[in-house]
Amino acid sequence: MTLFKQMALILSLFLLIILSTVLILNFQNANKGVQDRLYDDAKNTATSLSLSLGSADGDLSMMSTMINANFDSGNYSLISLVDVENKLLYDRKIESDITAVPKWFISLIELKAPIAHANVSAGWSQVGILSVQSDATYAYKQLYAILIDLLISFTVIAIVGLTMLNLLLHAVLKPLREVRKQATAITRNEFIIQSKIPYTKELSDVVIGMNNMVSKVKAMFEKGNEELKAHKELEYIDQDTQLRNRKYLIDRLPAYLKADASYEGGVNMLVSLSGIIEANEKLGRQNVNKLFVKIADIFRDVTKNIKDSIVARINGTEFSLLLPNCSNEEALELAKKIQKSCKEILESAELDSSETFASIGLYQYRHSDTIAKLLSRSDNALAQAKFNHENIHLEKADDAVEVMGKEAWKLLINKAIEKDRFSFVSWSVIDTKARKLSHNVLSINLTLDKNSSYSYAQFMAPAIQSGLSGNIYKKIVDMLFRNSSMVLGASTYSLRLPHEYLENKDTYNNLSELLRANAALLPFKVIIELPDRLVRQDSKLIREYIELFRKYGIAIGIFEFIGESDDYGYLQKLRPVYIKGESSYFLTQSDQSLSALRLIADTIGISLIAVGVADIETLEKLKSRDIHTIQGKVTETLEI
Repeated sequence: MTLFKQMALILSLFLLIILSTVLILNFQNANKGVQDRLYDDAKNTATSLSLSLGSADGDLSMMSTMINANFDSGNYSLISLVDVENKLLYDRKIESDITAVPKWFISLIELKAPIAHANVSAGWSQVGILSVQSDATYAYKQLYAILIDLLISFTVIAIVGLTMLNLLLHAVLKPLREVRKQATAITRNEFIIQSKIPYTKELSDVVIGMNNMVSKVKAMFEKGNEELKAHKELEYIDQDTQLRNRKYLIDRLPAYLKADASYEGGVNMLVSLSGIIEANEKLGRQNVNKLFVKIADIFRDVTKNIKDSIVARINGTEFSLLLPNCSNEEALELAKKIQKSCKEILESAELDSSETFASIGLYQYRHSDTIAKLLSRSDNALAQAKFNHENIHLEKADDAVEVMGKEAWKLLINKAIEKDRFSFVSWSVIDTKARKLSHNVLSINLTLDKNSSYSYAQFMAPAIQSGLSGNIYKKIVDMLFRNSSMVLGASTYSLRLPHEYLENKDTYNNLSELLRANAALLPFKVIIELPDRLVRQDSKLIREYIELFRKYGIAIGIFEFIGESDDYGYLQKLRPVYIKGESSYFLTQSDQSLSALRLIADTIGISLIAVGVADIETLEKLKSRDIHTIQGKVTETLEI
């Protein structure tokens, strides 16, 4: 319960108790006044009537007339006259019939009308004794009317008082609400600084302290952001040509060489310039660097229409052009075009084409290749090109043994989607420092029958090539939120969503409906992992997804992080629970770059997780770099 509610409750109860006490006291005074009036009226009537009766000289008919006149004109329940021997001479009485007052009120308030007595004398001779009793019906009506008036008055006073109390508390506690808002923002790793300092000394000290803390944390984040951006330029950019460098290529290759890569394969082109030493001697280093810049512009121009291509300078004389989804024929045409353009640039600088020339090796890679294989086969193709008459050589990928053809895969996957033949498998992510399970990573298998089971790595690539990956993810997301409780226990599970699925125009609406109906019923926590290259765009679509996931209490993680953004402020906006990067990425970062990344992560509460950790040796290297949470084959050998 908030402080406002506690204070409002206590003060409201206090006000109501005071009002109730005053109401009760007022009613008790009114009750006593009414009872006193009953006796006073009876006494006054008895006195005045006894004098009138005394003037009748004992004439009973005249006295009865006087009694009747008084009885009918007043509120009496009894008027009686007895003689000196207590013999009844005459009386009038009426039974009280209180119909205008609720029975509960009559039973709650007991009124006793006292009887007033007076002597009736004719001269010195006593005629008898007159008794008068007022009618309590009138008193009940009067008391009930007083109670209703009091209740109305005090209800109005209570409403006005509580309203004023509420407004007063809102005014007094407004600075405290701002403090609470700021504290809540801090727990969400948001940087909010209060510009208005409260007048209340205690609150003023708290606000100033929190502002100072937030300012320092914000400064730390901005410092880490600037350092990481600066080191990104050093880590990933070739300073002479402004192309990407070898390290960037190595860090980006895992996204192209995996089961669920966007492309089945492509061509990696290595371009080597021979005779550069001689060119430096003839033209000078600065002029040769200008030639490299012109050649880099050629690479950019020929690859600008190839989606997701990478142009990188491998070393002083070699360049790599990674061309996903590019055929051998298209790659050879590009190679000839590049070679021709390079020749023209070199000849324009009056360099001997027989001494200084471009050699181009091309390797047709597949998504199932390893990084080492792609690089070694590309180097081999380049070596062949240097001794080739045309200085161009294409090395094709090994003919892989296909489990089945593309059409067969398409039929099988469609059948699995139709008959719900997908099942979840999970892998552990372990915090080796705390020696505990961080969360479980979900993957899927395709099982048609006992003899036909395929892993994610086997069926996802043909699914992507057949355009069915979106349908698969739609099915497994539906499984996760509708039926997973039957197979998944109470824990935390993460699921990767690829950018192709997220960018589908129907995905957002489908997820919205699915979460609205099922998110609250899940017996476990869910983390949705989003690709870094998509979230760093900070697009309207991504903001909608983030808002949707937060609405239903679903955490967000980032995968395939290599730190290539121009600004890392998106991490503070997104506030993921963790960042996942390849173990090779963390191991090859400079100490300064990794320190800047850790500063950003620690500032806003993000964990760094290394994936693809295959052995203890790699794990120990990661620990030495303060990366303790890992995912990979090595987790199977760890005890927690």
